[in-house]
Amino acid sequence: MRSGSFCAIRASMALHEIVATQRAEVLLHWKEQVRGTLAPEAMPTIELINHLPEFVDEILAALREDAGLSSVGPSPEHSATAAGHGEQRLRLGFSLDSVVREYGALRDAIIATARHAGEPITFREMQVVFDCMITGIAHAVSEYTRQRDAEVLRHANEHFAFIAHELRNPLSAATMAFQQLKTKGQLPTEGRAVGALERGLQRTSELVEQTLQTARVASGIELRRQWTTLRSLFEDVEMGAISEAESKNVDIRMVLEKDERVHLDVRLVRSALGNLLRNAVKYTHEGGIVELRGAITNGRAVIEIEDRCGGLEPGKVEAAFAPFVRLDNQQSGFGLGLAIAKQAVDAHGGNIRVQNLPGKGCIFVLELPVTVVDVLREIS
Repeated sequence: MRSGSFCAIRASMALHEIVATQRAEVLLHWKEQVRGTLAPEAMPTIELINHLPEFVDEILAALREDAGLSSVGPSPEHSATAAGHGEQRLRLGFSLDSVVREYGALRDAIIATARHAGEPITFREMQVVFDCMITGIAHAVSEYTRQRDAEVLRHANEHFAFIAHELRNPLSAATMAFQQLKTKGQLPTEGRAVGALERGLQRTSELVEQTLQTARVASGIELRRQWTTLRSLFEDVEMGAISEAESKNVDIRMVLEKDERVHLDVRLVRSALGNLLRNAVKYTHEGGIVELRGAITNGRAVIEIEDRCGGLEPGKVEAAFAPFVRLDNQQSGFGLGLAIAKQAVDAHGGNIRVQNLPGKGCIFVLELPVTVVDVLREIS
């Protein structure tokens, strides 16, 4: 008798029907659980509810689909509703634990609504609801943490940029004063102190500029594209490395298949190439050769910088583009050059890689998607 009555009740109203007809009651139960506990008592209802109505509709769709009925919309698995909820909760200052517990409260609200209506819930229906909650939690937590990490990184970059900017002005003044004293012959000509001071000022200036460049690229500032040629870029970066190359008797050779105008952020690419070329000169053995090669293929600028460093040590290839990693512990520097080059290339939607040539050297390869204009064709 009891079994027959149970079947009659189940036939009268399934869980998807309860959720569909008593959606407002589900949300009311949920609000009563979270307001004043997981969420502030004074939070406006529109902010508190947020994406929950849409998520309840997605649970309804999943229940209907499991019951063999046509779906009224996407299920949580194929929706961005929970991800949007996670992002909104981060902006409102919710803890990650509160976000997770909100979904547990919604599950409890659905169960409480069904029980209040006097309708039992099957194990299968409960499993569908649980699966929806797990999926919702996964999407919400993933977006919450992704946005949180991006925000932390943005603040860190802003902090570094601020410090670097504040250091640049007094450092420039100190460097200028040093050069004036040196030009006027007012510095000692013997001893190592003057040379150490000059190298220290130069290295500190490089670190400040690299920090500013890193912060600019990482902050996602829009690219400032302008027209230039690979030859012009190559000549600019060669000028920045020629002094050290001459001191080591290193020959810098440029190889260009064709001179074409390209549309890109000149400052970023020049910085990337400059760092790579200076590194190549730094690590190349005295009397060696560094080749700077460029070509345009299928709308992509392919630039290669080959050195004669003797090859990379095991494990260095994988870590080459990480910040503060130096390819050779015997060399001085801050280990930021390759990381900055990668950021500049990434900002253009390109890629950078290194090919190790054991016993000889290595080749750094940059590929940048570019808009190209043939210089000769444009002149004619």
